[in-house]
Amino acid sequence: MKIPKSYWYYWHTGNKFVAVISMILSAAVTGLVLALSIGFSMWGIILAVLLDSIGFLVVLIYVAVRGYLPSLVLEQCDAFILYQFVVPLCIAFLVGRLITFWVAKLKWFAIA
Repeated sequence: MKIPKSYWYYWHTGNKFVAVISMILSAAVTGLVLALSIGFSMWGIILAVLLDSIGFLVVLIYVAVRGYLPSLVLEQCDAFILYQFVVPLCIAFLVGRLITFWVAKLKWFAIA
């Protein structure tokens, strides 16, 4: 199986149909999955759907500055980052790639 591409790839290649349908389906499925699994995290969904893989950069920045935080708030910050960013990003990353892969595959199958 090929590695699924991001819907941003289809924007750059001019295949806006695949990009738009993938973004809509990804947002709907990700929102539903996150709402049912870990509670409705608006920040997580926005970051996960709109920023896609750039959201991992936010987590890396947190890891870099984590050592400078006071130990009293460290546990709360870790839990917040994990449940509001890391879990939604991982779910959205996988769901988005799979949906984009299948939308692109179905579109090319319909053309042929």
